[in-house]
Amino acid sequence: MLQRRKTKNFLTLILRYLILIFFVLIALFPIIWLIETSLKLSKQYYASPPVWIPNPLTFYHYKLLFTTFGAIPYFKNSLIIAFANMVLVLIVSIPAAYAISRYKVGGETFSFWILTQRMLPPIAAVIPLFLLYNKIGLIDQHLSLILSYTIFNIPFVVWMLISFFNEFPIEIQEQAMVDGCTELQSLIMVVLPIIAPGLVVAALFCFVFSWNELMMAITFTSTNAATVTVLFASILQSPTGVWYGEASGAAVMAIIPAFVLTFFFQRYIVRGLALGGVKG
Repeated sequence: MLQRRKTKNFLTLILRYLILIFFVLIALFPIIWLIETSLKLSKQYYASPPVWIPNPLTFYHYKLLFTTFGAIPYFKNSLIIAFANMVLVLIVSIPAAYAISRYKVGGETFSFWILTQRMLPPIAAVIPLFLLYNKIGLIDQHLSLILSYTIFNIPFVVWMLISFFNEFPIEIQEQAMVDGCTELQSLIMVVLPIIAPGLVVAALFCFVFSWNELMMAITFTSTNAATVTVLFASILQSPTGVWYGEASGAAVMAIIPAFVLTFFFQRYIVRGLALGGVKG
């Protein structure tokens, strides 16, 4: 009887893993196909039956991406804008969330009111922002996108950080202040290191939003501050046709930064999501 139960449990475990692997492959299939397309010859795109494994492998599309399309400035602009926006949002959101959490600034419903600002459709702000940036000379400048993304990221990040500050035991901070720290010192040296996983989650959210955004990037920039999403759109709308290999290569390279950040900070991301989701 015991042997049968062990066998049954083992088979159940194997079945669960097979089901999980199946759904993971379904989820990853678009990315796998994207990578394959970037490594295929042009004649293999519409081959029937489909070419599942590129033969031969070619990096010609990536070469054209950096030579003909000049991809390096686009990626450089995206990195500058995404990181600058991430830092600016955290600088503004941390004191705002701390004040709302500790001192109840604005009352009990103020945090929800801040979140509602994130519900504003970005398209509704594009024309007013364009007119404003055009008047003050910020069109096709990094600062125009940094400020635009900050407007839409701050409400969500503040709302997210409020929950992390609420979960932090205030007694620990008070003890640090009794030991001689000022409130600002206790915030920087005690509170923020402990809620660092939450800060990582908020920072990653800001980075991904800024990195993937297209509508404002294509409206406020043309050449000097154009981002990788603008490059991707220009390849897809090329007057000579769609360059599928180059577009796939650009998409693959656009995935890499977010993937790398998530891979290296996944431990903090899991802890941050758990910290924000546990209510005492």
